[in-house]
Amino acid sequence: MARLEVITGPMFSGKTEELIRRLRRATFARKRILVVRPSTDNRGTRSIFDLIKGDDKLSCYECLASRVLNHVKELRSLVDSWKPDILAIDEAQFFGPELLEYLDELLEKKKSKNFTIIVAGLDMDAWRRPFGTMPQLLAMADEVLKLTAICVACNGENPAIFTQKKGGTGKQVEVGDTGLYEARCRACYYVPGQGPA
Repeated sequence: MARLEVITGPMFSGKTEELIRRLRRATFARKRILVVRPSTDNRGTRSIFDLIKGDDKLSCYECLASRVLNHVKELRSLVDSWKPDILAIDEAQFFGPELLEYLDELLEKKKSKNFTIIVAGLDMDAWRRPFGTMPQLLAMADEVLKLTAICVACNGENPAIFTQKKGGTGKQVEVGDTGLYEARCRACYYVPGQGPA
């Protein structure tokens, strides 16, 4: 039966690492795996592809393909040509509504087959608003795993459920890493641009 699994939480909560763990397990079952991420995620570090290269099991697994996508329509042709058993999508919050339409169509088409889509992405932006397509993906999912991070402000006294923006612009999509973002708990989070309480 076709399944949609969603891994979510704030930045630095281990979403991509959990995705890698699930892919590693799939290699033991000799599953064909297609891993994609949006071109919007142009960070030089912490990419899913770097983690795959650094993983002894996945880096030499011949039934795995990985691609950066500019548009969801590229995904359609990749799935048709690669014919994966598992489709893994990292940083899904950066894809638009066409991803939802395609995944819904794909799940319906493969509903009687052993096919899994695993999606990882931020559930909220730095203003604690639902981020991109993630709310709909969470609603469509067969399984949801919500991870927490270590709050850097209180040194992990409370689990971090939010992504704190420390600078940059006021844009929702501003790709960055530890220099621009931190994981924060509810007590330590503040609205970007307003400063700590």
